[in-house]
Amino acid sequence: MTAGVRPFNSDERGAALPLAMVTLVLLASLLISLSILSATEPLIASNQLHTNQAHALAEAGLERALWAVQRPEAADGLRSPLPNTVPAPYDGSRLIALSVNGNASGGFRLTVSPGTAPNERRVLSIGWVPTDDGGDQRPKSHGRISATLWRVRVPADIAPCALCVLGDLAVDDGVTVDAQADLRCGGKWGSWSSGTASVAPSARILGSDGDYRQGQPIDAAIPWSLSNADLLALKRLARARGAYYQGAVVFDSSSRAPDGLVFVDTTTGSPATATTPAEELARVEIRGGTFRGWLVVAGTLEVSGDARIRGLAYAQDGFAYRGADPGGIEGQVVAAGLRGGGATFSRTGGGAAVTFDCAAARDGDGTVPAGWRLKAGSYREAPDP
Repeated sequence: MTAGVRPFNSDERGAALPLAMVTLVLLASLLISLSILSATEPLIASNQLHTNQAHALAEAGLERALWAVQRPEAADGLRSPLPNTVPAPYDGSRLIALSVNGNASGGFRLTVSPGTAPNERRVLSIGWVPTDDGGDQRPKSHGRISATLWRVRVPADIAPCALCVLGDLAVDDGVTVDAQADLRCGGKWGSWSSGTASVAPSARILGSDGDYRQGQPIDAAIPWSLSNADLLALKRLARARGAYYQGAVVFDSSSRAPDGLVFVDTTTGSPATATTPAEELARVEIRGGTFRGWLVVAGTLEVSGDARIRGLAYAQDGFAYRGADPGGIEGQVVAAGLRGGGATFSRTGGGAAVTFDCAAARDGDGTVPAGWRLKAGSYREAPDP
């Protein structure tokens, strides 16, 4: 051994105690953390449960609003058009409480207001658990949902006319258009046209709000003309029920149009526009038989003979009526004049060519599902203001 150099000492006696103390401290810290977590976990779980329940109640409020607009005649329904002062509980003034087996489970507040178009309703639904009572000291949770309810426009509810024409209107001798008696959809003019109305001396156009108007601004028809969204929705419904056609179609007493919604599209299936070639537009003739529902044509429509229609006859371009007694149209006629088609009327025999009937025009005597639904893309979980 070299003088002056001390040997290396590998003795570790005495290290166990500090190591044990450090381990105990770490374990104690972990146990304390776990005990704190276990103490707060029920509270976190309870808060999460209440949040989910509040969201579910807000969705229940949205369903209640949908129920109300779909049943305007019910005691708790919402009339259309929406009243200037929306009645409770749809004005947000009252919590609609819900209970399960007699036990209160929370509730929701609903605010229903007009949308950007007559066929839209804005809805704000706020779900509360267990209540929104400020005097209740229990912890509370709430969820907010905003959405827009939408339905296909119903011209009978909005349009001011039994016979509505964007373009010129020609009415021959012996033709009667009568909109005097039925006021269930509001008072109507006998006819309305954006162009010139040529009415023969023995023709009669009768309305509860007046006989006829001509030279009206085209923009005035925008609120009650079927929009592209309306037409697309109707096309899809017609496809689903097997009542979708394209191009030139003839319906008669031996080949009747199926009752309900019938959509006759362009030959290409593309939406009809002012620049669509005339040969691509739909051309529909009804030569006889009876039809109940909505007939929507992406082009021109002609009704002749003793054909009888109960409902809405809607042509995106022109409309021609060459009917005979005992046929006629009970409901409403719209010629949207996409390419300036206008409308012409002639008739042989007695009886009216067009008689306005609110129920028939509104939903084809119950054959057309034109109800309210959630507008695509409008559902939002609304933040607190």
